Amino acid sequence: MPRYLLFNPDTDSPAAAAPSPRSISSLGRQIGAAAPLAAVELARALSQPLIVLATDPRHADQLEAEIRWFAGPDLPVAHFVEWETLPYDSFSPHQDIVSQRLSVLASLGKMKNGIVIVSSPSLLQRLPPVDYVAARTLMLQLGQSIDRQEFTDALSACGYLRIPQVSEHGEFAVRGSLLDVFPMGSTTPIRIDFFDDEVESLREFDPESQLSGEKIESIRILPAREIPLDESDVKNFRHRYRERFEGQPSRSRVYREVSDGIAHGGIEYYLPLFFDTTASFFDYLPGNSVILAPTDLASILDQSWQEVAERYELCSLDPERPVLQPHESFFAPKDTEEKLTPFHRIEFSAHSLKESTGTVNLPTRIPPALKIESRYEDAAASLMQ
Repeated sequence: MPRYLLFNPDTDSPAAAAPSPRSISSLGRQIGAAAPLAAVELARALSQPLIVLATDPRHADQLEAEIRWFAGPDLPVAHFVEWETLPYDSFSPHQDIVSQRLSVLASLGKMKNGIVIVSSPSLLQRLPPVDYVAARTLMLQLGQSIDRQEFTDALSACGYLRIPQVSEHGEFAVRGSLLDVFPMGSTTPIRIDFFDDEVESLREFDPESQLSGEKIESIRILPAREIPLDESDVKNFRHRYRERFEGQPSRSRVYREVSDGIAHGGIEYYLPLFFDTTASFFDYLPGNSVILAPTDLASILDQSWQEVAERYELCSLDPERPVLQPHESFFAPKDTEEKLTPFHRIEFSAHSLKESTGTVNLPTRIPPALKIESRYEDAAASLMQ
């Protein structure tokens, strides 16, 4: 991909007239594709992790597509996706969404450079502690000796569902010496062939045809959910639930299903009952990360918080499914803003910003209305002006 040199990566650069990204506090006139282009050029000039905050999930999807186009194959790009559920919904995100989120969380701490896109409203969500993913990640290598029963028990403890045939993330199946598993964070399921307790082969396979494919040397199996459901964590949940909610817990669908080891629909909104402490998205980031945030981030967070409060008023009416208060299930906007404080923050806007130290208005403009004259020989002449 071409380098546009919107920003000067160092003083010896031929683009010496371009501003240094470390001196920038705000970027104006990010019109159209200027925003993703600026994000890519910032990430290249900084050589540090760049976190791009989108205004909403649709904006995040659009930014991801455009940033990947400008970034090409040489710049890592990840997207920490939304759950795609409303606050306090009684169903959980799709396993593919959970897989993508866990994959990003597992890689953030080791990130040296590149771009991560995240929707601003999702910053209010409480996440499991930073060590949760690493502590429940299983590693398997070719030739490794492992007790198969212990391995299947570990998969179940990590939230994987045992079924006859694997087709989606978070599932595994056992057939004789073969164990099929679709690891969270992986794009394909894996077939493990054991010889006694030794891993004799590891192969990718097609979940549709069930035919084995390429050999691999090792696999990483992330936990199946953002909440744990092993025996000790269920016990902790039961204890905290009884402390938090009055009445007979056995009358609650949530309490009964979790007690039976079942992931109740929407269990993500009870995440604080499984852990002593929770984390925010910013707790997962390397300390040298740079945040590219919209200038109206505060109002976006306030609006999202208002939606959470409205959903709480609606969903708290169900006596069989009591819900945690907004400040228990989510971070308040003020707390989220405080989490941003340690990071270098660059604000962006599609409008021109008032000239001041650290403010750069990009040399962009809204294109004029263009009319295609289909009756003429040079129909697109106006596009070339």
